Amino acid sequence: MYDDLIALAEHIVQIDAAGRTRQAHLRRAVSTAYYAVFHYLVHEACCAQIGTQNSQRGYRHSLGRAFAHTTMKKACSSFGGGTLRESVIKGLPRDANGNYSVPREIRDIAATFTELQEKRHLADYDLSEPWRRSEVLTLIDQAKSHVERFQRLAPTDDRKFFLACLWAWKELENR
Repeated sequence: MYDDLIALAEHIVQIDAAGRTRQAHLRRAVSTAYYAVFHYLVHEACCAQIGTQNSQRGYRHSLGRAFAHTTMKKACSSFGGGTLRESVIKGLPRDANGNYSVPREIRDIAATFTELQEKRHLADYDLSEPWRRSEVLTLIDQAKSHVERFQRLAPTDDRKFFLACLWAWKELENR
């Protein structure tokens, strides 16, 4: 679904490209880019948890319904900032200084998700500020770049932990 949604976001931005782009198109493109990254992360998390076999598809779809936008944003805000609460990282490997280092690919995709969700809220609910095509294209390019880098990240424990945190964050954060 990610590929279709990100392509749709790019297409929407280009509607009326020869003239003045309508605000509705730009706002819809921002929202669609957010949902592309949302569905990408949900899919990746479900594949990491359930598996990728075609026979497991129903299980992935069922688990996918458990993901909440607010919970994912809270997790991504922490991972994107590179600092996680002690209650979250208790027992995880640390560097010589006792810190848990979030890999750059995870920080970037998490920060992008957080930014896109905030921008989606502005695009959908705050009509006072106009959007520029260049701004929306930058958001879409950033989303594509960070998803591509995350896709190349090996299935490390850090990657699997991040993906699990997207649905388990509320429980981990409050322990």
